Amino acid sequence: MTALRAIEGARHVRREAELREVDPPKTALVRRVEPDRIDSYNSHPAVGLTVDQLLSMYREAERGYPVRQYDTFDDMQEISGHLRGLLIGRVDAVAGCDFIFAPGRDDRPSRYVAEALDERMKNAIAFDSFVEHHLMTPHYGFGVTNTVWDMIDGLVTPAEFVHGSHRRFASPNEERAQEIWLLKGSTSRELVELTTGEFAVSRYRGRNPWAAGSMRTAGWWAMFSRWSIRDWQVFAEMFGLPLVLGFYNEAAGEKSRQKLEEAIKKIGEDGYAVLSDLVEVVIKEARSGDSSTVYPKIAAYCEAQMSKLLAGSTTASDTGGEVGSYSLGMVHESRAYKLSLSDAKLVQRVTREAICEPFTRWNGFDRAAAPRLRIQITRDSLERAKALEIIGQIVDLDPAQIREEFSLRTPATGQGVRMPSKTPAGSAPAGGTKP
Repeated sequence: MTALRAIEGARHVRREAELREVDPPKTALVRRVEPDRIDSYNSHPAVGLTVDQLLSMYREAERGYPVRQYDTFDDMQEISGHLRGLLIGRVDAVAGCDFIFAPGRDDRPSRYVAEALDERMKNAIAFDSFVEHHLMTPHYGFGVTNTVWDMIDGLVTPAEFVHGSHRRFASPNEERAQEIWLLKGSTSRELVELTTGEFAVSRYRGRNPWAAGSMRTAGWWAMFSRWSIRDWQVFAEMFGLPLVLGFYNEAAGEKSRQKLEEAIKKIGEDGYAVLSDLVEVVIKEARSGDSSTVYPKIAAYCEAQMSKLLAGSTTASDTGGEVGSYSLGMVHESRAYKLSLSDAKLVQRVTREAICEPFTRWNGFDRAAAPRLRIQITRDSLERAKALEIIGQIVDLDPAQIREEFSLRTPATGQGVRMPSKTPAGSAPAGGTKP
């Protein structure tokens, strides 16, 4: 058994030597950014948030220091279940799909590199976390991952992914606000430049990375919704309670005014109070009204705006008790599908730039084209297969494209198995002979 393994190992080394132009580096390319207190700390600025405060955070972020902005975004997700559900839904729609690293070109070196990288990404490390982290880029404006490379089984391979929190990044100065740099630690304003290969950086379209994410828009509606829920809660607490007014003599001292205030509070709690004849208490009618006509509608309107922004529709996240038409539901489903395709393309692009190309180059596979990440986004695999079956009767289909579409591996020579077609009983093929 040992001899067989040695022979197979020797064949593997010879095969790699035939595909490589140069040998890989002998030392590991390890540069791990250690976690810091700044990654987990949150100043919770969303508590008691006002319009002026949120606008101030946005302006501060546009100048290249977005820490308070991202603290606010994290707070808003904790406070609003609707907002958090929309973001999780967008991420899971892509992160939950199968993926494969396909060859960048249909030749032997490219196929070998793609298979080697695909095996390592699926079995060796948590590549899923990389995908999930960068799927937040459309909402936060950017995403950064520190890729730790090491020598594994003779190949320079990603060994670990360290995802930096968004609050840990900033710009060198206002003139260079477009650039993304890493804050070295919470005790220092020293910044570290993000180098290609060591850091995977994804950016969303926009005038600068700090103002590009959809959370910049969702932040306003999340704030308005919270105000409405807060006012509704205050109304509910005071509903049915009388309005108590206290009058005191201007000549009374501070101590008398304090006792009057305490007495009025006791009326609301105990129903009685003992007062001096120098003060007067007037009880107005109990507070009433129909709160369902104002506060819930404001909150529902704000949540509908967030649904349109993040999910592309309202019926894709919440029908609000209303029944929509089937055709309208199909339109919204199509919109959600296109959003998933867009999110997947963003992740595929940053993966090619930060993982596939360095893996190919650093291991000396200059004859090969860099692999491509393919995330399988389909509405319904069965419907897609039926459509291809119909199309295949009109035009010739490329087997490689079909394998890529359904994440199917290319079998070794002589090892492929094709399932027999199911012909209905009593029917005959084109030749006229029954099977």
